[in-house]
Amino acid sequence: MRLITETSLDIETLIENTSSGRKYSIEGRFATGDEKNGNGRIYESKVLHPAMNKYILEKVSQGRGFGEMNHPQSPQVNFERVVMVIENMVQDGSHWNGKAKIINEGLGKIVTAIMDAGGKVGVSTRALGTLREQNGVKYVNPDLMFSAVDVVSDPSGPGCFVRGIMEGVSFDMLEDGSVVQLAVDATKKKISEAKALKAFADMMVKFGTK
Repeated sequence: MRLITETSLDIETLIENTSSGRKYSIEGRFATGDEKNGNGRIYESKVLHPAMNKYILEKVSQGRGFGEMNHPQSPQVNFERVVMVIENMVQDGSHWNGKAKIINEGLGKIVTAIMDAGGKVGVSTRALGTLREQNGVKYVNPDLMFSAVDVVSDPSGPGCFVRGIMEGVSFDMLEDGSVVQLAVDATKKKISEAKALKAFADMMVKFGTK
């Protein structure tokens, strides 16, 4: 399995003045389907929709659809780096639109400061999955599993920032349910792909309840 990330810059930043202070949120397209993206990959609807519906059911609807500032090199969410909580995700044809509340504490203060200054941010999905190549195009396989949607910057065009820090990072699932970057712990016993996918799903549910 590989850590797969995709950036979207089609995001609107919203600042609302209330009696209790300013509230910050972002909304727009969070995931694109059936189109070749900036990383040269295609998420077919038949793959994207089931994976996103599962993420919404297990994470977003439970108040655990978190996003960090920029991408870590792990599928797991680090609460110390969380800057937003997804409020909703809605299918829009082949795509998915979302809205998220920015947390104006910790690293979230950096994001809100950028918004106060009139700056814009992008979002990027973070998932585990495998790829197949067909006619020179990379397609994401049905084992796709979303773990987060992160807030990212994009200094040189769609997908460039994410490609620079994440492309090619691969992971394996071990018997104890832990996810390790390949070659980090090659001495432990590896497990089958089917068992790995089940273990990862179980691990993400348990991690999100902490």
